[in-house]
Amino acid sequence: MLKKIGLGLAFVGALMITGVGSMVVKSAVANEKKEEKKDEKKSEKK
Repeated sequence: MLKKIGLGLAFVGALMITGVGSMVVKSAVANEKKEEKKDEKKSEKK
């Protein structure tokens, strides 16, 4: 009984960690794209 609960918690924890990890990666990629657009606009003005 306890083993099943422990495995369930470990599984949910792993899913949460991978979910958070992918969110962090997505936000980092989105930030990089924003920075690239800013740089392009700056270079166009010059």
